[in-house]
Amino acid sequence: MRKVLLLCIAVLMLLLTGCDEPFVPTTSIPRDTPTVAPTKTPTPGAKPDLTAIARDYPRVDGSSSAHPLQVVLACKILGVPYVWEPDPFTGLRRIVPDPTYEGSPESVERIFNIQHNGTHGSYMNLIEGNADLILVARPPSEDELDAAGHNGTVLDVQAVALDAFVFLLNVENPVDDLTLEAVRDIYTGSITSWTELGVAGQQIQAYQRNPNSGSQELMETLVMRGERMIDAPDMILESMMGPIHAIAEDRWGIGYSVYYYAVFIFPHEQVKLVAINGVEPTSESIAKSVYPLTTEVYAVVREDMPEDSTATMLRDWLLTEEGQAAIQESGYVSIR
Repeated sequence: MRKVLLLCIAVLMLLLTGCDEPFVPTTSIPRDTPTVAPTKTPTPGAKPDLTAIARDYPRVDGSSSAHPLQVVLACKILGVPYVWEPDPFTGLRRIVPDPTYEGSPESVERIFNIQHNGTHGSYMNLIEGNADLILVARPPSEDELDAAGHNGTVLDVQAVALDAFVFLLNVENPVDDLTLEAVRDIYTGSITSWTELGVAGQQIQAYQRNPNSGSQELMETLVMRGERMIDAPDMILESMMGPIHAIAEDRWGIGYSVYYYAVFIFPHEQVKLVAINGVEPTSESIAKSVYPLTTEVYAVVREDMPEDSTATMLRDWLLTEEGQAAIQESGYVSIR
């Protein structure tokens, strides 16, 4: 009896000790992959020097969907106020320096010059030394890990925010909820008509994204899970705007994107987000991870970056309370 009591006390002490560990976001990256380094946990209580980051702002690249986040971070660190506004050429909502700001023109110019080369392009720029930090909506793909291995580069991948993978339907489509199995059957060609899903309709137009795009990698990883997608070259869309444009014009089409892009960057009155397994994608369902396709947004640096480099300092700042607040201001869901 005494041994059992001592064992219970030992377990209790272990649990209490564990409560004092610093917060470390979870990540789905396999840690036995040689080109992905174990995440370096920032020192508890340490606060990166924002003045140093502003003085030598790192070269940041990333996913198209993460561009507004990068602008918010730059504005915060450089001390420039910002506003949301529609892009006059594309119609996309974007974050830009406040036109009424009369401070540093150099900082404003630096923010306007921020460019993201897409998920795959940014991973390659980081691997090849043409970027110091990237903000991306998915982990590295097998192709990117192979490229990193050939280049002798080890990636340090850290989850910093939450997003979700979502499916898009035209608002005139009466379907509001799909099971993950039904989505998979649509994209393997097992289901070809909306009638098979209980809706009197025409043939399903199942739009896809191009290989190595962030959305396509998420689709293959989270939804298809090894199942082969239908060969439909005419349904492949090259840009993130593609699925939204296509679904807006096609009553019986289905496409996919990430929640942040479809809700904050390019919302369309003719496009709706469908519930999956009975759960609608919302900021609340994503924050609680009850939406089945909740994903993570990553800040990635090279493992050989010095700990006092501004790229590493910026990544570490994202995990502070102040950094997470900036992430929420951008519209992303805090990982906390």
